Amino acid sequence: MNKISSDFDQPILFRTVDTDVYKSSVHNGSIWLRSSVYYRQIEDQARADTAEGTNSSLTLLPLAFHPNNGNKITIQGSGSIGCEIIPHYIVSLHGISISQSAHKSFGGCTFGIKNIDRISAEILYQVSKQHSVKGYRYGQVAYHHTALALSLHSATSAMGLGGTPSEFLKSINTDVLRKSPVLPFIEQDEWRIAIFLEHKTNLDPMEPIKINVNPNNFYEYIPPSNS
Repeated sequence: MNKISSDFDQPILFRTVDTDVYKSSVHNGSIWLRSSVYYRQIEDQARADTAEGTNSSLTLLPLAFHPNNGNKITIQGSGSIGCEIIPHYIVSLHGISISQSAHKSFGGCTFGIKNIDRISAEILYQVSKQHSVKGYRYGQVAYHHTALALSLHSATSAMGLGGTPSEFLKSINTDVLRKSPVLPFIEQDEWRIAIFLEHKTNLDPMEPIKINVNPNNFYEYIPPSNS
């Protein structure tokens, strides 16, 4: 039956893919999780994001720095300054505010998600049977820039400013559920499930983590025509 069949009090969410992925997901529960590195490098323009896995800010307001025993520095421009988030693997979903063009570019075959809480827990469980998992996070993606902060620590910094002691700029409160507010991504109304693995893995970041979940997590759905 072609109707919304999400659980009560759960967000109405979908996944839109091509025909082959649709069939394997709806019938067999197949899910491929992709790394942030993969999305930065793929050629598929509908899904490629050169900033995936990073949080950043624009310095449209000029920033003047003068570290102790260092040089004066002014930073301004439309380029991004930011930090990479802890490496992770993603399953992307979308809400009801996705644009028609984004929906079509994803493949046009849509199925519903009954309960994001339940499927996130099952994805975590299935991945943990293959790999050592550090944690997970899921929810709606927020589209906005990330604040910058001065820091004395280089390990998590975006750039060095010099001086003695050395000063750095870093992104604060980095979050896998945050993306920069740029097209076409702000039209995707993305929700995501992110899995964080232990740092020491031998996985090729261009290869997916392949799992199967219970197909009952999904329901078939064909959006009604506007005509």
